[in-house]
Amino acid sequence: MIKLKLPFGKREEFPDQFFALDLGGRVLKAFVLNCDKGTVSSLGSRKITRGDEPEEAITSFKEAIEELREDFPEAEPQAVVGISGPESLAFTTVVRSATTKDIEELTKVAREQALSAAQRELRRSFGDTKLSAVEIEAEILEVKEADKLEVYLFTSFATDDFLSRQANLAKRAGLTLWGYSSLPFNLVTELSKLETGELNALVFDLGGSKTETSLVFGSQLMETQSFYWDFVENGNPAAFLDLWLEAVSTSLSAFDGVDVFPSKIFLTGGASAFPGLLEVVSSYPWSRDHPFDVAPEIVSLDADRLPLSLGQVALRVKEETDERGAE
Repeated sequence: MIKLKLPFGKREEFPDQFFALDLGGRVLKAFVLNCDKGTVSSLGSRKITRGDEPEEAITSFKEAIEELREDFPEAEPQAVVGISGPESLAFTTVVRSATTKDIEELTKVAREQALSAAQRELRRSFGDTKLSAVEIEAEILEVKEADKLEVYLFTSFATDDFLSRQANLAKRAGLTLWGYSSLPFNLVTELSKLETGELNALVFDLGGSKTETSLVFGSQLMETQSFYWDFVENGNPAAFLDLWLEAVSTSLSAFDGVDVFPSKIFLTGGASAFPGLLEVVSSYPWSRDHPFDVAPEIVSLDADRLPLSLGQVALRVKEETDERGAE
């Protein structure tokens, strides 16, 4: 059965210490993570602001990686790059068929259809009929067999150009790219392990130049919606936040078929500390335009939680490797 698909080349073992990169926003983030006995911890990190001079930012980022490699010489120079934002999509689909169908065959067809749907959506969003989308990962979350065969399949995608830019950054920093993984999916996986019972929530990831909203039901990431939005502290913060909330409300409207939204909202990302944001999110009348039964509970997460959640990739790959070794 296909459980995990990540473009990690031919190496079977995932290193205990590795680099996790979040390169999609205004701030370039690099973490050295340690994976040991089913848990992941951060050994060190660096953050570089892109600024107006791209080459200067790349040079500074390379120097930051060199410092981390000096501080943690046992860390493999391999990097997992977290993907999020408007140039990416992630969603979970349920595929149903007769029980006579083969799971791998069913999954293959579902992945092809998901890629086609993601490419159409990204082309529509950017107004580019020639835009090419690439599958980042595909993971079977659950299989149910009764009268029908049901496969719960998570898939994530990004534009080819976006992935090329991330790969170039990693290469110029002196790292070897292990592969890409969805930041929202890994964060949801981490939060689900900490939650008592099933996780039902909305997750707002506020980067310096983008906002991403993830919809979670039954501890599964159902879909992501994103938009670009530069957080600047000049001007009128109250008016700025009102406009941002309108954009968030529009992104919620893009989720199809939701009868009732979850009653919990997690805030994460560097811009979640923007002055007054927590207050306006807490007081916003969410049920005015959207199906909330009650005013949602607002939970603020540590800004570093999102890139740190990439450690979930290592745990899943190691678990998959251990299972193959036990066969």
